[in-house]
Amino acid sequence: MSTQDADTTALSQAQQDLAARTADLRSAESANEALRQANAELRASRAALAASEARLRLALDAARMAHWEWDTIGDHVTGSEGREALYGRPTGMLSTTQQVLDAVHPEDRERCAATILHAMSRQPGTDEFDAVEFRVSDPCGRARWLRSQGRVTERDPLTGRALRAAGVTYDITARREAETRYRVLFDTAPFAIIVIDPASYRILDVNAQACTDYGYGREEFLQLTIADIDALGDREAMLRRGRAHRTSPGAQEFEAQHRTRDGELRDVLVRVQGVDLGHGRVTYGAHLDITARKAAESELRRSEENLRVAMTAGRLGAWETETEGGRTRWDARLATILGHDPAEYEVALAEVEACMHPDDRPRVMAAYHAAVAAGGDYAAEFRVRRPDGTERWLQSWGRMLPPGGPGSPRMAGVAADITDRKRAEEHQALLVREVDHRAKNVLAVVQAALRLTPRHDPAAYARMVEGRVAALARAHSLLAANQWTGADLGSLMQAELGAFLPEAGTAATAPRIVVEGPALVVAPHAAQAIGMALHEMATNAAKYGALSAAGGRVLLGWRVDEAVGRLRLRWEEVGGPPIAAPPPANGFGTRVVEASLERQLGGRLSRDWRPAGLLLEADLPLANVRPK
Repeated sequence: MSTQDADTTALSQAQQDLAARTADLRSAESANEALRQANAELRASRAALAASEARLRLALDAARMAHWEWDTIGDHVTGSEGREALYGRPTGMLSTTQQVLDAVHPEDRERCAATILHAMSRQPGTDEFDAVEFRVSDPCGRARWLRSQGRVTERDPLTGRALRAAGVTYDITARREAETRYRVLFDTAPFAIIVIDPASYRILDVNAQACTDYGYGREEFLQLTIADIDALGDREAMLRRGRAHRTSPGAQEFEAQHRTRDGELRDVLVRVQGVDLGHGRVTYGAHLDITARKAAESELRRSEENLRVAMTAGRLGAWETETEGGRTRWDARLATILGHDPAEYEVALAEVEACMHPDDRPRVMAAYHAAVAAGGDYAAEFRVRRPDGTERWLQSWGRMLPPGGPGSPRMAGVAADITDRKRAEEHQALLVREVDHRAKNVLAVVQAALRLTPRHDPAAYARMVEGRVAALARAHSLLAANQWTGADLGSLMQAELGAFLPEAGTAATAPRIVVEGPALVVAPHAAQAIGMALHEMATNAAKYGALSAAGGRVLLGWRVDEAVGRLRLRWEEVGGPPIAAPPPANGFGTRVVEASLERQLGGRLSRDWRPAGLLLEADLPLANVRPK
């Protein structure tokens, strides 16, 4: 190789070395640039992280929230600034779990410790802590509520033991105070409140009044559904009821029957409102026990029905008058009593006055105005003239209604048609006068009987007087039974001649006295006279005539002779002792018969003393009798 070639080769090698060094230099510069860029990015990342941590710290401070970390191996607890302040402790005083637990309210401490132990005992994959709420005391001794929750962040890869955990603790005092206020309002509500899950009907919460009303404890309630206490018991039926009583979107109001713990059914008014709590909907139900109200309503309906029945049975009509304007309302029954259309239920007081009898109007209206002025009671009896011209007697009672009610002052009352009573009173007064008159007549007859009856035999005297008084008494009894309107002629004869008729149950024999004639009513003034005459006739027949013999009979009949306006009586005796001649003189009995039928009643008598027996015929004016 020549020297030139060697030099060329050396130069080429030097150039290559220079190029390699240049490339290495450029590579180093590129690496340095990359390093400078990486350092810049790291600084920026650290700054961003610091800013993020600052923002998080501000957010935690604003929310009274602190971050914590726990090294379980060394039982060392650290956290963000302000963590100790949440517990009311100086900085650095909550470095161990025991120090943290010592800061917790004694009543909550055991529950918090149990939550920590439970979290540490969980298997990998279940790293979340159960959230726990507890009380602490601030430096002034005031209780505050905190909530803490976290998770295991590192476990031993071999044993699975929790090595590190982290979480947050924050102040929930405001929320707990709001919940307490809500709970106080909830529990002191004067009606039962039941909160349910609208999907499952499960009871979620109840207040104290619900426990009182239904007899369940709160925990017992939470094991039930609303269908367990509703008498319907069927969810579909309850849904249909709710839809039928919807008052607005999400709201319902209805009456139901609910069963208490001891099985008693109670009436309740239920007002339901759906509420969205954010994490789900619940149904809030206010349940008012209306059992007493329903019983009162039932009693009121029963009382009103009883009043209606009593008003109907008593034939009472109701009225009401506004004392200032005079507007008067009456019910259908009073309208009917007054002869008006039942639909005419409202009139002016002047119209009421106009229908009163003129003789009664001043007295009635004076009593009404006096009651209004005194605020007391009103009562009056008066006559009214109905539109058809007929008159009726009314008795009316009223009372001023208590002040304070709606509308103007009013008087309310009832009225009864007492026309029948008034007629009865008039009839009774007539009867009293009639009885007085008849009693005087009877006494006069008794006096005559005592005076004229022969006294030679005291025993006979007593029997005759007793018989004649008894005859009067029997006629009197018949008249009294018919309110002195008259006596049935057949009944009168049966009563007076009963001692001479066959007794019921005796062997069938021909009757001693046969009574036959049309049904007639004898006027009161004639009943005693005919009764006395029949008694005397029967007494004479028993002593001297047909009834004194075993086979003797009396045929007694009567008929009406319309042509001459007379009542024909016929007394015929047969089968008695033969009559040879008429008696030489009239005895006391004959004189009584003549006095009763002729002089008292204006009749005429004829006697035929036939050998077969006496035939007596009498005709009396028809004024003494009337058809029955």
